[in-house]
Amino acid sequence: MRKQLGFCLTLALLTTVLCGCRSDGYYQEQAVQSARSYLLEEMPQMPLMDQEYIKFNRPFMLVSHINGSYTTGQAQICICWMTPGNPDVYMVYGVSGMRMIDWSPQRIICKNFKHPQEDYIRTATKASDELIQEYFDAISQRSVNHIRFTLPGVWKCKFPLNSNPGSTLSPAALAAASKQPRYVLAWQIEENGEKLFAVYGGTAKDDKLSGFRNYFSGLYNQANFEANLINTEPVIAPFSGNIGQ
Repeated sequence: MRKQLGFCLTLALLTTVLCGCRSDGYYQEQAVQSARSYLLEEMPQMPLMDQEYIKFNRPFMLVSHINGSYTTGQAQICICWMTPGNPDVYMVYGVSGMRMIDWSPQRIICKNFKHPQEDYIRTATKASDELIQEYFDAISQRSVNHIRFTLPGVWKCKFPLNSNPGSTLSPAALAAASKQPRYVLAWQIEENGEKLFAVYGGTAKDDKLSGFRNYFSGLYNQANFEANLINTEPVIAPFSGNIGQ
């Protein structure tokens, strides 16, 4: 079934959801599996390529706070897939507490966003996968869940494109790449009481991250992160706050 929602859900990070105990990731994963099964069962007419994408790719989440605090309150939570070449976003809607222990699918919404920021979402998904793979053993499960299930902020930056140890960029390649606008996608995390930023950076044609190409990644403290920004105001804001809230 295809239903349209009469209002646009607020894009927001699952802040407290993603910074609780280690079991929170389990509940989120259970909710994702439930949403995936529900979507595929309720929409058998879905194109085969969309079905295959949903089966094997991680969704992102849209959240609108209803009442109470982020610790005890309720929220509308949509588990969403944006499939290649389809202007509609598949959104599985449910209401639950922020930890998603009691989340269950209630309906399906297929919404065509006028400005879906497709390049940003796809780049953020790739960044999340690569950062988790690279730093899984170096950061807490709390931070892993935050990177896995939320969408990052994007800033214009001046990080050196060859800042990663072992960079093989030649002087000519570095000079050519440096002519492009430079951006960094970043998730704020907390490790041992210190605020850090997990970053994934490179070049793109514009603020929508069209044609993004990755050159570096890493974990930076706040001072070093902000020192390498051109402007501390993001071109795409992280969706609601941060993991430390």
